[in-house]
Amino acid sequence: MKRLLYIVTTFLLVVLFNGCKEEFVGQPATDNVAPGSIRNPRVENLPGGAEITYDLPQDDDLLCVKAYYTINGVEKNTTSSMYTNSLVVEGFGSTDPQTIKLCCVDRSNNQSDPVEVTINPTTPPVELVFQSMTMEKGFGGVQLKWKNENKSDLTIYVLAADSVGDLNVADVVYTSATEGKYSLHGFDDSKREYATVIRDRWDNYSDTLKGFFTPYFEMKLDKSKFNRQILMGDNETNLGGWEFNKMFDDIVGDQGFHTSSGKTPMYFTIDLGVTAKLSRYTLWPRIGYEFKHHNLKRWKIYGTTSLKLDNHENSYWVQGGFKNDWNYMMDCYSFKPSGEDGPITNEDVEYAAQGFEFEFPLDSPPIRYIRFEVESTWSGGDMMHISEISFWGEIKE
Repeated sequence: MKRLLYIVTTFLLVVLFNGCKEEFVGQPATDNVAPGSIRNPRVENLPGGAEITYDLPQDDDLLCVKAYYTINGVEKNTTSSMYTNSLVVEGFGSTDPQTIKLCCVDRSNNQSDPVEVTINPTTPPVELVFQSMTMEKGFGGVQLKWKNENKSDLTIYVLAADSVGDLNVADVVYTSATEGKYSLHGFDDSKREYATVIRDRWDNYSDTLKGFFTPYFEMKLDKSKFNRQILMGDNETNLGGWEFNKMFDDIVGDQGFHTSSGKTPMYFTIDLGVTAKLSRYTLWPRIGYEFKHHNLKRWKIYGTTSLKLDNHENSYWVQGGFKNDWNYMMDCYSFKPSGEDGPITNEDVEYAAQGFEFEFPLDSPPIRYIRFEVESTWSGGDMMHISEISFWGEIKE
């Protein structure tokens, strides 16, 4: 019995000891011999960085090439596999020469002697975008425009002066689009200072663009004055419970205006009840059917201050002749963040819930009647539905 107890105890101790051993993770070292270094480095300078091409050493166990450098006092590194002979370093905030150290790494994690390469970055993206930035007065604030040909991920801070003249951040814009436009709203039509500064993901900052502007006055138009103006060629139908004026009840959801089948393109016209210089409008799709069913996909809008109701020609109202008399306002598209052809994501649904906002060009004339020409819906059918529409601008009469 004692011998059996001794054997069992010994076995348990062995199991416990082996269970507490630290397991090795990763590629075990096979040698301590450093690989050769890269040879014949060539540099192509880029905005805020460079592409470095080189010849690889003839080491059978070569794993990668690693670049070491410093940005704004922080050490960085970039790795390129053994299957390529180049790497890109980026994030430099000036055109000053930069020293890059390139080391080869093998599968035993041995590193070669570094090869130092000097690069001369061209103007960084944060500065290129800043140089293209324009600021002008808008409705309730200012309007910014810029170009970002490198599609860099940037953060734009928009500042406005308070009552004592101190600049404070009024909004933050995130962008990587090739061309950008943004309007700051919410301020009265008194003169004040506005400013903007750009930051990239390496904490490089542009200079500050400043200016004093007196914005155009902006208000939300009174929806109780909106009415349906039926013109020849308009889809004047309603499904039961989905009347035209449901677009103007300030309720966003699975309700609104819904037509029955009609001709494509589909037209409908709104009488704003006042003549106004419009600044922007927001259209909310039918909730629960985001980017599908009869929600609008692509459409155009036109505006005028007067109607030729004595013209009953089909060619004028249905075939587009009215466009010679009306002001073309804009093309619209209900943008889907995840891409038009993929499945509908949570991000898509959340984006649509905020409504699709469109800005009228600053030089658009005052109008009273606005006509929608719906070219397509997300189903591709000849019916349409809209949950809600709101307009902003300055009333002229």
